[in-house]
Amino acid sequence: MPTGKTYERLRADIETIPVIDTHEHFTGPASQEGHKEPIKSLTSGYVHSDIMSAAGEEAGQMLQNGEIPTEKKWPVFQQAWRRMQHTAYARVTKLILKNEYGVEEISLETMKGLTGRLIDLRDKRAFDERMDRHGIRCCLVNVWLDWKKFLAGESPLHERLRLLIAAPELHAVRDFNAVQERAGRVGRKVTCLDEYVDALREFCSQMKARGAVGIKDQSAYSRIIQYESGTRPEAERLFGSIMDDPRRSLGFPAAKPLDDFLFHSLMRIARELALPVQIHTGHMAGIRNDVTKTNAAHFRSVLELHQDVRFDLFHGNWPYAGDWLFLGKNYPNVALDCCWLHVIDSRYARRTLADAVVTVPQSKILGFGGDYGHLEYACGHLIIARDNIAAALAEMVDDGWLGLDEARQVAADWLFNNPNEFFQLGFEPVGA
Repeated sequence: MPTGKTYERLRADIETIPVIDTHEHFTGPASQEGHKEPIKSLTSGYVHSDIMSAAGEEAGQMLQNGEIPTEKKWPVFQQAWRRMQHTAYARVTKLILKNEYGVEEISLETMKGLTGRLIDLRDKRAFDERMDRHGIRCCLVNVWLDWKKFLAGESPLHERLRLLIAAPELHAVRDFNAVQERAGRVGRKVTCLDEYVDALREFCSQMKARGAVGIKDQSAYSRIIQYESGTRPEAERLFGSIMDDPRRSLGFPAAKPLDDFLFHSLMRIARELALPVQIHTGHMAGIRNDVTKTNAAHFRSVLELHQDVRFDLFHGNWPYAGDWLFLGKNYPNVALDCCWLHVIDSRYARRTLADAVVTVPQSKILGFGGDYGHLEYACGHLIIARDNIAAALAEMVDDGWLGLDEARQVAADWLFNNPNEFFQLGFEPVGA
């Protein structure tokens, strides 16, 4: 934990700043899990990846099985925990234990003592109380619903949540049934590529009318985030092939020209509807995978082409900080989002935010997004984020680069004012 008078003063001030959380994966109390077994509850979220990295996938699967008793899990959990207990993911678990249960030492007895005491955030009052306690004014969410029901007003979100349109399922279509399902959300049946693009436009338009504030794309999990723009003839051929035979399915990378064309079409729709676009860059959840394909540097040509679309580049582009800062510094249509970053690598987050003060306009940093499916984990993450922001800004104050009041204003901008303005949420700005 950082120390020093400057840090302590800033940390206390930052605790009072309300937060706009730029990225979560829950729909409100109804989507929260009612845990009954303590180890399963405390190894949910990203810490599960560190457990698998340290102890193997079989151990990870066992610990997430809610039917296995705590006593039987304990030897496996104890061994795994000893191997990975100092990661930032593990710190979130420690914060949940301390703040929710008053537990600071992990043992079999303390784990068993949590049985029957596990928080249940399916209760709206408990859910709202956690958001109030941590100063979360609003969350932007990437979730999966029955979209026909949502557009019909049958699946309302919690009042503090703002929806993002999930992009990959719209542009990464591989077969006839996928095409017709997407088009069917707005009552369409399509026979050609142009009709499908029109259906996407109508879907996004209706989603915006129902409160969506942006588009989210996480295609980096499955492909390089480099999209060629001159692919229409090949895209029409590929689309025609799956229209001609409903039993035909496209593979990848053979489908890349169609995927690329539809992605660019979606960016034009984003421009028409004035919807900002969030892009997953850098580190991915889970274990294994190829991080090189996720580097935001691959996305440069899209930023160059779609200059009237506002892009929000995620996760500090970990581990490619320099490329991330370069894009934020040099492209007027780019914001840099620290969602998930503070618990991927807390020291990287502090260094990169300190560097951002001197390289990137302060209006372009979005300081926090929890990126969890469980609210208690997002709240633990927010504590770490506030620590990191205070540490980064305290360094710049102690170096004489910022005054204390200037640092407070930067923190208020990063945590609230910048996301409020970028996503046009309509809240009153906050001062330091």
